[in-house]
Amino acid sequence: MTFIISIQLEDSIIVAADKREATVDYEILSDDSDKLYFWKDGIIAGTGEKTVLDRAVEFFIKLSKSNLEDLPKCLKISRMMRELEAHHFHIQNSKLTYSEYTETGAQLTSIQPDEHGEYIAKKFETNEIILSFFNPDISAIVANLQDLYANLRPFSSFENQNDWINHYLNHLCQIFKIQAHKDNLMSPCFDVYFQNKETYIYGHIANTHTALAI
Repeated sequence: MTFIISIQLEDSIIVAADKREATVDYEILSDDSDKLYFWKDGIIAGTGEKTVLDRAVEFFIKLSKSNLEDLPKCLKISRMMRELEAHHFHIQNSKLTYSEYTETGAQLTSIQPDEHGEYIAKKFETNEIILSFFNPDISAIVANLQDLYANLRPFSSFENQNDWINHYLNHLCQIFKIQAHKDNLMSPCFDVYFQNKETYIYGHIANTHTALAI
């Protein structure tokens, strides 16, 4: 299904998403599903029903011309269209997270429904880690997540870009590998996206015993 880690740092962001796609009946389709969508100022990560997410991003980029004020409406319209075609709780639970450049770095914002079903935008707080997952049992990675949180550092604290990337990859690889062993609806391999004030880095991590690199 889906396992995504989103990290908001003081001056940068990191988003990692697994690659496994499954049906609503939990039949595994592939380990090559793209769950990160690119837009002109960053990426959009989606959790929920894939058709809802694909259409919402398409509406946002092609019809709205990437106007962020329209993104909640694009998600709502996509969900309503999909509800005419199918019925499953993944459709109603579909959410988006997007990144954008800012004067001080990069910012993550979530788009999700309120108690009335209206979609609202909420910015991540500094040093906030948000997990999006299907399997509610994350007991196997609690210690790893605590270690990650204890070692959060902004991009500016590293001597170079490679040190920044490898610092977080060391944590992320362990988390994805351990949780995938417990949850067969997610993959140990993942796509990862780093963004700071000046640039972004995107890559696929096979997450084997080989050296970590993008």
